[in-house]
Amino acid sequence: MKEDGSSVDTKSCVLNALKCFGISRLSVSKVEVLEGSLEGRHLVITSTLTVNNHAIPTHALMDCGATGIAFLNRDSARHHQISLQELKQIRQVEVIDRRPIESGDITHVAKVGMMMKDQDKQLPMFVTKLGHYPIVPGIPGLRLHDVAVQFASNIVSLGSQYCTTHCHDAPVTVQGVTEEPPEPVYAPGGIFEPQIRPQ
Repeated sequence: MKEDGSSVDTKSCVLNALKCFGISRLSVSKVEVLEGSLEGRHLVITSTLTVNNHAIPTHALMDCGATGIAFLNRDSARHHQISLQELKQIRQVEVIDRRPIESGDITHVAKVGMMMKDQDKQLPMFVTKLGHYPIVPGIPGLRLHDVAVQFASNIVSLGSQYCTTHCHDAPVTVQGVTEEPPEPVYAPGGIFEPQIRPQ
């Protein structure tokens, strides 16, 4: 209500305020539509671990925010009886807001073979509690292999000079999975296979 008793046009006030910030009426009308597309699925690829000449099919979360070369789920390492080496220096992992991760410090590393399509390489992996994903390659490994990601088509390409010199003769392209893999269930004994956890 204005001083002279007339009513205030709230809609025009809002639009005038938005113009000050360079926000158009069109973009305001699309806010509700955009909110539905603000989240997406993770980029996950299928891969294979090789441990003592045994192939273990699995999947990996491609995470450009992980600062270690690669991470291996502690439960997966235990289930597959993967040999671990104690770190000389304990590593602390921080989550996105810089708090220490709840699962604690990293004390061990595993060296396993990891195959993505036709590319097979030995990779040291920090062992920690990852939960849903057995493997998370980190930024140092992605930089070393100069991994190219086509986010729109969900494709990961490995074709750097380093890769073609040390890993494979030709570039490798891996299609990301279209559905979120089920959470792994580590049954006692036998070979690990992802299963849907019972409700």
